Amino acid sequence: MRGLARWTVLAAAAIAAVAVAAAAMADDMTVSSGASDPGMTQERQIREIRQELKLLEQRVDQLENENDRLRKANAELQKNTQKLQTSTTEQISALQSKVAESPSPEDFLSAMDRFLGRYRVTLVGGAAGSFIYDRNSNINTFAFDMEPIILWQLSDKLLFEGTIEANLPAGGSADYQLPVADFQYFLNDYVELVMGIFDQPFGDWYEDQSPFWVNRFVTAPLPYNVNPLIPPTEIGVQLRGGFQWGQMGQVADYTVWSGNGPGYSNSSCTNNTPPSPLPTCTSTAFVGDTLVGVNNIKLNTHTPSFGGRFRIYPLPADSDWGRLELGVSTYDGKWANGLWMTSWGVDFNYFRDNLQTRGEWIESYRQMPAGLGADNRQGWYVQAGYFLTGLTLPFVPSAANEYIDKLEPLIRYSGINQRAAVLANIITTPEIGFTGSPALYAPHAREVALGLDYWLAPSIVWQNEFDLELPEAGGFYSDTGQPVGAYPNDRAFVSQFAVGF
Repeated sequence: MRGLARWTVLAAAAIAAVAVAAAAMADDMTVSSGASDPGMTQERQIREIRQELKLLEQRVDQLENENDRLRKANAELQKNTQKLQTSTTEQISALQSKVAESPSPEDFLSAMDRFLGRYRVTLVGGAAGSFIYDRNSNINTFAFDMEPIILWQLSDKLLFEGTIEANLPAGGSADYQLPVADFQYFLNDYVELVMGIFDQPFGDWYEDQSPFWVNRFVTAPLPYNVNPLIPPTEIGVQLRGGFQWGQMGQVADYTVWSGNGPGYSNSSCTNNTPPSPLPTCTSTAFVGDTLVGVNNIKLNTHTPSFGGRFRIYPLPADSDWGRLELGVSTYDGKWANGLWMTSWGVDFNYFRDNLQTRGEWIESYRQMPAGLGADNRQGWYVQAGYFLTGLTLPFVPSAANEYIDKLEPLIRYSGINQRAAVLANIITTPEIGFTGSPALYAPHAREVALGLDYWLAPSIVWQNEFDLELPEAGGFYSDTGQPVGAYPNDRAFVSQFAVGF
């Protein structure tokens, strides 16, 4: 049909052209009957007719091509329209089915997410089981501890952190505590506000090193052990941040905080109603009382505590000298009206290749009621460890070297000095992180700890620690008045398997 139409158009055009040419020739012959060469005129007219026919043929081809494109576009449009109608019908049917059905758990969670805003709940923490032996206390037992940590991200700037500690000491029932429960609000990329119960930011032990899957040793150094110089927790508010002051890695961070203040185990000082400025203290307030974290607001009607910490990293990240941290801290507060507890400390951490060292010095002073004298305390520790990663011993089978590669030998020396100890405070019930040795309570306790860790993974470790308790004579028991003479040395061994998750 397409060819027939084409030839019909061409034939009509040719007939029209011939008729036009014949009329023109007749006119020429009539007007110019005396033309010199009528044959030349006819050839010229025939050439013009052929050119016109060629142009007409090209135009017909263009029209046919455009017609084909229009037909194809129309067919594609009809096809897409059919697909769209089918898809729309299916979607409407699916929506109608969902509306008729009850919401699924996924849909419910999605709706709650939109209602509450962006959030994410993460469970981390750790668990540890220990075997504990102490010679003087005749202790030979097992203990267990588990500390799940809940991290709840309520928004891009707000985070909740809560720690639940379930401690199962030897010979006792489980003890549950809430050492950490706070909100962390990020004011910007460099400043954070923390509100609630938090690890004491003094130094870096409580906040960074105390978890048992982080601590290289099983036990804590003496300034943070059974007779700590700084309370382990605080309830209050803190502001913290950091900044870069030099090359990459040359940074500093700061923390300032205020809380309910320190408390002591046997202090029964109560605050009088103003205008009386001084507290009333019974005879059970002793020099050398155990310092504890006070998290009960009803017990803290005195002036809140104030603390500050500043740390600096002087070496660049790409320095061949390793990584060095230097820190200074202070913590001050009234443990009763008119009676201050003040403390300060310096600490360092140094890492280079497989070597890591850290240490700290702390001084604390507590004002006491009239007649009891001052309560001065000092404490320190220094430790070092070396990963045997990459070490290959000669004449040792390759299989044995694979085990040696995961070992970390350690050594730590720590001690405390104070005027007195409280005999009634001595507890020898062992638990995770505590061997039960009474020598740890001596006014001038000294300890040498030797450790050997086997790292199965970065957060899975089998730890072995041998403690030599070497207390010095001096001081007195403030609750009995008896002087402390030569305290017997002690030996303890702890083997612990700890997992961080």
